[in-house]
Amino acid sequence: MNDETPGLSFDSQLAAIQHVERRQLLLALLTATSSGSALDDGRARPGTDVRKLKLQMYHVHLPKLERMGLIEPNGNWYDIRRGPHFDDIVPLLRVIDDHEKRLTGDVL
Repeated sequence: MNDETPGLSFDSQLAAIQHVERRQLLLALLTATSSGSALDDGRARPGTDVRKLKLQMYHVHLPKLERMGLIEPNGNWYDIRRGPHFDDIVPLLRVIDDHEKRLTGDVL
């Protein structure tokens, strides 16, 4: 990140991880071996309506994360990569990833 581009505020980072589906997607990008990650039906929680999830992802969650600069489509929405502000949220994602087993509820 350069000095001319302001970083993502802490409140914006919290908004980005507020929904479990966005959190899962950002954590998948954090732990991916490359900078991109395909959206996968297999990552849906048990009992999830996959059709409804896809609609929410494509119409709500992905556009929100793209506006925040956390993700970018890599040619299409089936394959995304880290956006220009992804590094801003990495410390927060690492805390969640490192303490996943100690956090309760629908963290992941």
